[in-house]
Amino acid sequence: MNRLQVFTIGCAALLLSGSFLSCDPKEEPIVELPPAEEGFIEINGGGATFPNMVFVSLRKEEQLAVGRRKWDLAFHAGSDFKVLINGTTGAMAFETASSDINVVGEALAAPLRTSGELELSFTNFKSILYADNAQNPLSDPAINTVSTADGENKVYILNRGSSGAEVRPWKKIRILRKDGKYILQHADITATTFTSVEITKNPNLNLVYFSFEEGVVPVEPEKPNWDFVWTAGTSAIPFGQAVNGTLAYFFQDLVYHNIYGGASAVQVLESDIAYANFSEQNLASLTLNSDNRLTIGSNWRSGGGPNSAPSIRNDRYYVLKDANGNHYKVRFLSLTKDGERGKPSFEFELVKAG
Repeated sequence: MNRLQVFTIGCAALLLSGSFLSCDPKEEPIVELPPAEEGFIEINGGGATFPNMVFVSLRKEEQLAVGRRKWDLAFHAGSDFKVLINGTTGAMAFETASSDINVVGEALAAPLRTSGELELSFTNFKSILYADNAQNPLSDPAINTVSTADGENKVYILNRGSSGAEVRPWKKIRILRKDGKYILQHADITATTFTSVEITKNPNLNLVYFSFEEGVVPVEPEKPNWDFVWTAGTSAIPFGQAVNGTLAYFFQDLVYHNIYGGASAVQVLESDIAYANFSEQNLASLTLNSDNRLTIGSNWRSGGGPNSAPSIRNDRYYVLKDANGNHYKVRFLSLTKDGERGKPSFEFELVKAG
């Protein structure tokens, strides 16, 4: 029995009970469809250049593709005042000592350009200082928490990122807060005037996204309506020569689960429990992670190298719990479609309904 059949039967039952006003398909649904029981999804990453970030809902068996360059800043919609930069394009932010945006210009940016300090690369051993924390961005963002004291909010020089994206002019930004809203000041790095924009929090979202060209833009679905996002983006690895022993770098085929929207995940090895055999009884033995969005990360694929292409790791799969309490097992099947990268696929199956 499919989800639509279940929905139709539910409508009929409620009509008979006299407790349901309408099941007209043209109206907004009153009864929510049950969670998908199983499925196969080919991710619409956009092809070999990975132009899209793709939000996936297992419960709805849906995906939403959004261009990685669609946004520049993401403003936390929760009780605190934190702002993220676009790690999916390799953006980086440098804090200046100034609280006057008109004072900051190319003279301060030039040394950063020359040194490569604000470029996300394997040779930039300071990269971790200027990128959001890859595992949990809001726990340690590149931009400090916005203070109620305006003088404490400094100007940042922002490289919008050119990882899998065209090079764009650097920006200077300063972020304030007033009456529960964000106030963003921004300009090109060489400008002597700036634009000021008010950003209102939306409690239905994890983050409110902003583009320097388009203003506030829709990016991710509402908090409970996505489980993970597949994207190219900023990751991090232990590296002894790097500052703080960690190197931030750009990676294709990352999977971030929705830690701010109530999703949690864990990796399971086939040698422990085969995918085909995993059932509700096995859930008690697992501890799902809800604060490290790299739990899946790049672990589902092998890295490849100069003489070999990356490939799927067939020895593992993942268990994901969504915001509604549904538990799914998820197994990635391919990295490509007809040899083209950026179109991976996976299968999933409901283990326990919430």
